[in-house]
Amino acid sequence: MFDLKRNFIFYYLLVALVFLYAIYQAYHWRWICDDAYISFVYARNLWEGNGLVFNLGEKVEGYTNFLWTLYLSFGYFVGIKPQLLSVFTGIFFYILLLCLFFDAENKISFGNVYPLLIVHLAFLFHLYIFASSGLETSLFTFFLSWGLLLWEKQNKRVFVVFLITSLFRPEGALFLVFASLDWIRKKQYKEPIFFGVLFLFFCGLRFFYYEDFFPNTFYAKGNKGWYFSQGFYYLLYFLKSYPLFPFVILLTGIQIFHIFQTKRENRLLVHSILLYIIYVLYVGGDFMGNRFWIPILPFVSYLAFQRIQFWTTESQIESNQKSRFYQIYAKNSILFGLLFLLSSAIYTDPLKSDGKRVPDWHGIGEERMFYEQHLMDESGYDDGALEKFRVAFFGAQAHFIYYLRPNFSFEAESGLTDKLFAKKQIDVRGRVGHETKLSYDDLNSRKIDLLLDNRLPELDLPFVTYTWRSLPLKFYIWNYDPIKMKLLCQRKDWNCEDLIKRFLSQGLDLNQTVFFGKNDSK
Repeated sequence: MFDLKRNFIFYYLLVALVFLYAIYQAYHWRWICDDAYISFVYARNLWEGNGLVFNLGEKVEGYTNFLWTLYLSFGYFVGIKPQLLSVFTGIFFYILLLCLFFDAENKISFGNVYPLLIVHLAFLFHLYIFASSGLETSLFTFFLSWGLLLWEKQNKRVFVVFLITSLFRPEGALFLVFASLDWIRKKQYKEPIFFGVLFLFFCGLRFFYYEDFFPNTFYAKGNKGWYFSQGFYYLLYFLKSYPLFPFVILLTGIQIFHIFQTKRENRLLVHSILLYIIYVLYVGGDFMGNRFWIPILPFVSYLAFQRIQFWTTESQIESNQKSRFYQIYAKNSILFGLLFLLSSAIYTDPLKSDGKRVPDWHGIGEERMFYEQHLMDESGYDDGALEKFRVAFFGAQAHFIYYLRPNFSFEAESGLTDKLFAKKQIDVRGRVGHETKLSYDDLNSRKIDLLLDNRLPELDLPFVTYTWRSLPLKFYIWNYDPIKMKLLCQRKDWNCEDLIKRFLSQGLDLNQTVFFGKNDSK
């Protein structure tokens, strides 16, 4: 029989308030990042019957979220655009994540006076930041957390969940493999073989369609060699964001030690989490602050909560009350709980210094603060304006590709959507995903007409001005085609006066093609 201490009305009223707070925060901070528009283009092309491609007729897997992209494409079928579907689906799965851990907390702390884990998670700033973003992060975090909880209980449904997780992001395969090894260790072969075959079948379909076993993003971001120095900064960025979180890490470390000592059946589970951490450090993390830590944070906090709950239970056993440690803990248990809550509640912006805000810290930034909610708004775009053009675009410009719909688009910063550029070697490491050096021949070989930004400042390229929401933007001309440009200049949001002046000053003919670019050999 439980020795119930909680006031159920007060307890569940508090839980309801916590959920309402979390929902409000997730909605308040809703946003879409520019990278999401890469998936949006793939989803739209699939819906329009052009296949899972970025550029029509060119099969490159420039996304890392297969199931998410399929889901967004299905949204077109039911009449919901990805700008809306992605945001509210993410928030919905964030709420499910909280429900998941509230249920897990209840099962091991039924007699507690107040909720602890659920409040801790609801206060974690980056959980509700990445509840939306247009990316698959919220869904990946939910399914990974669910899988880890099932794995902890040795529940065979873990394979279904981890297979789904693997289809949301490739990193999910790491956990599917380790769970399979765990079952094989116990001489249970049915589930590992069946779900292993399913995952290999998916990999086979990927190879058949894209002619590559790995997503192109692997070559663009993860195949540049180890980057532990940047990974260290990525970890330090997290610790700067949550200065009291080392307390949670300490508790988690103690719980992991306890698992290795007494729960052999969960050792591979812990190994998979540790290997994921090493992987994040190896690739140098991400340019989005804390995004790669989000998927494992809820379970890490859950392990820390288990340690607190264990000590709370043990300190109430009469035979343990003579122990000096349990005497100290019993007197300070409220302090432990408070520190656990404050470890997520106290957030400091690493980009603020001396009252000013810098754009990034060692190449790591807060994309939400940069984009705010601007990319959720579908207005202000000249839809289809570049349908005759071949363009090169860079960071923060994928949304223009989605709306302006060029004939061909070359992501010229990391090569996400280009097999050759993604595999290009880099000389000097820099900001993750923004390191590949663009050459003249990269543009010439792809017959580029326009650059949406001039990343070659040594060249004095002519430009046209596109007015986007009252903001004048310069798009630079690499190859001038008079037929294409005349049609573009007739559109109301485009100003070609500077281009015409350039032609007149140099004695060029507006009715003739002109190459303003340059060749590497010259």
